[in-house]
Amino acid sequence: MENNTLDNITKKLEQGIKDVMTGSGSQYKEWLKFISSFHTYSFNNSMLIFLQNPNATLVKGYKDWRKLGRYVKKGEKAIKILAPIISNKKDKSKEEKKEEMKTDEEKKELEIKGFRYVNVFDVSQTDGKLLPKSLKPQMLEGDSEELKQLLTDWISAIDIPVVFENTGSANGYYHLIDNYIAIHEDRSTMQQLKTLIHEYAHHLLHRKDGGEFKEASKDIKESQAESVAYIVMAHYNFDTSKYSFPYVAGWSGDIDIIRKIGIDIVRCSHTIIEKLGAKEESKEVVTA
Repeated sequence: MENNTLDNITKKLEQGIKDVMTGSGSQYKEWLKFISSFHTYSFNNSMLIFLQNPNATLVKGYKDWRKLGRYVKKGEKAIKILAPIISNKKDKSKEEKKEEMKTDEEKKELEIKGFRYVNVFDVSQTDGKLLPKSLKPQMLEGDSEELKQLLTDWISAIDIPVVFENTGSANGYYHLIDNYIAIHEDRSTMQQLKTLIHEYAHHLLHRKDGGEFKEASKDIKESQAESVAYIVMAHYNFDTSKYSFPYVAGWSGDIDIIRKIGIDIVRCSHTIIEKLGAKEESKEVVTA
């Protein structure tokens, strides 16, 4: 991204979205793993960071790094992301504005006028004071007591019923009519964890009463749910790459549809991670 005009950055972003979302399965999987650390960012900005530095783990602006006692190394190339241009609304009457001031004197009505690009740097591009370490669970395998407790915690964190039963050859399913998740009672706890997230993603994205992709094809629904499950499990340091992974290259050639799919995958993953994180009082959550 040598040409730093906003127009050029936007064009490269759109091309990057097409390349990542509809290109090789390995690049798409790398992006999903990347999102596990950047789920708090917008789809566009997480994609911009990934395209410029796929190894990034934590980015901040020059001044923000200085506040933390760290300094950008000489000669480091900035990562360009988009920031909104915000201004006060001017289309409200004086009476409306007075009424708003009565209820909350500090409240300001704002609107986004456009976007500009700003420079950020990854922590690897800085030196200085050590940062607090984020608490991240270690890899857990099989059917340990820790995994079973985690499954219990996750089930209590989501907002729909979960039952265990013999689901045949399937690891589980989401019941669209009765709105519950069923998980195979004889699968390993690790598989049950992944199935829980996969099926909960179906609930958030595909339920009949509000799922934005409820009319999507089965292939798209499965790809979305599996993508979300991969991100969430990676966030908790679980490697689920040994399981079958959908190949999504046939989604669409329409950039608006591709972008919508990507936005909802990131948004859904963030929603789930936030719900699960609420059960972990000791976990440090980094936002931007």
